[in-house]
Amino acid sequence: MDQVIDTSWTIWSSITWSSSCRSLGPCRFFVSSSSLSTTLSSRVDHFVVYHFACSHWLDICGLGNLGHDCAKFNRWLCSTLEKFTLLPPAQQSTTLIGMVCAASPESRYHLLLQVSSTLHKDILTLLPLELVEKVCSYVDCRSLLRATRVSQDWNRIISSLSAVWRSKCRRLGDTHTTEKPIDWKARCVLALTLLESFRTGSAFVHQDVKSTCVTLGQITGLDHFQGLLFGSADDQVGVWSTDSFQLVGLFSVPYRISCLNAYNTHSLAIGHSTGHVTTWNIKSNQGDCEAQMYREFRGHTGVVMCVSVSPEIGLLVSGATDFTARVWCLRGGGLLHTLSSNNLWVVQVFLPPSLSAVNMSCDRHSLVTVTKDHIRVYSWSTAWRRDSEGCLLACQDHGSMETIDPCTMEIPLNYDHSVFTPSCHFICGKLVYVRQSKVREDEPGNAHLVFHDLATGNPDRILFLGLKVRKLLAVGAKFGLILLHHMHSCGPNLLVVDLYSGESLGGCYLPHSRY
Repeated sequence: MDQVIDTSWTIWSSITWSSSCRSLGPCRFFVSSSSLSTTLSSRVDHFVVYHFACSHWLDICGLGNLGHDCAKFNRWLCSTLEKFTLLPPAQQSTTLIGMVCAASPESRYHLLLQVSSTLHKDILTLLPLELVEKVCSYVDCRSLLRATRVSQDWNRIISSLSAVWRSKCRRLGDTHTTEKPIDWKARCVLALTLLESFRTGSAFVHQDVKSTCVTLGQITGLDHFQGLLFGSADDQVGVWSTDSFQLVGLFSVPYRISCLNAYNTHSLAIGHSTGHVTTWNIKSNQGDCEAQMYREFRGHTGVVMCVSVSPEIGLLVSGATDFTARVWCLRGGGLLHTLSSNNLWVVQVFLPPSLSAVNMSCDRHSLVTVTKDHIRVYSWSTAWRRDSEGCLLACQDHGSMETIDPCTMEIPLNYDHSVFTPSCHFICGKLVYVRQSKVREDEPGNAHLVFHDLATGNPDRILFLGLKVRKLLAVGAKFGLILLHHMHSCGPNLLVVDLYSGESLGGCYLPHSRY
């Protein structure tokens, strides 16, 4: 510190910088006045900060007693602000920068807090909660989760938006419904974690199931239901636990098996190459399974290719190579109706939920049959009828089969020389199936996913996949599972796709198989 005292009353100031200023070395700042001049030099974080005070200088300017006279200070402040507002923007900026540089560290700190709150408004904490909810509804889920890490206030506000998080869960495919309170934000995190596992393939675990105890031949039937896996070959059925993948049951049937369908907790319907259909009761006891035949259905003259059971309405439907689909009474075993497929094998049959579950004004049951050329939908009156007040009255379980239509809807599958792709599914009142045409091996696929509305009889929408699909394995409210043709490369051929964007979310490599 250097002090310079000048006794002259001439008001002047002289500033002298040493040549070492550029190298951030010590600098001298000389101020001369008639009373006292003090030079302070300091260096903080490579910046030279000079602070000086001259009470006599303030007295000369008429500001010496501002700290003790609030009225005088206010008049001075108003006058200064009035003059400041008349300055052009460039001079205003220069004045502000000079004042900030001359301010004390404490003043700078308070200035920082005041300017930050004035220039940077936190809109999330200032808006009403209803508007915050509206704004956040337009933000994607990942960005919303990142926003919760901005501050504690943001985390508290955003995490409390239960309706927004529930909507995000629905968009991610979470259809969980319950009356109990749910942490929808946590479920969003869980859904995003699952989507990431789809992308990396970690969601899929390959597990070898030893089936040599059943047969050394080809597996002809495969299905699962509530923790049990059923596999068949020749005239034997093996039952495995899906928890341990250990064999828990093995039994023989009187005819060679061509297909099977598991329904209820311990029930199994089996189609045979002799044209028979049998149903079985499966009893499990301490890890062991015993099977007992419940009913036998005779009528087909060809190999039974598919079988489907609806315990709710007490019907069993079977399709065979004799070009027919037959509807049976599940409990009584009698044949209720026979449907012709016009000289084509029936490769898939199923009973979707009653159309009344989709449209309350349509009280009809439906039956879907699939051949290589067509998908046909049949319908008949349900087991319920409505009285004059709209109340449901019970009739027979399976409805009136006498009212079955010859063919309610027929969807061609060979449209524009399309290639038949196995498996048709029903979801939310719509039939979902794959339509694609032949392409060369070196060409990309052109598969489309078609959503056909049963209520209107027309395609609701068509989703382009651009893949060579071998089979549509499963369809949900948000995602679908497809199997591509076997590839010798290590790329995934079992894919999870978004049913709205058509985007492939990931998958895994599946060894060559029949199914």
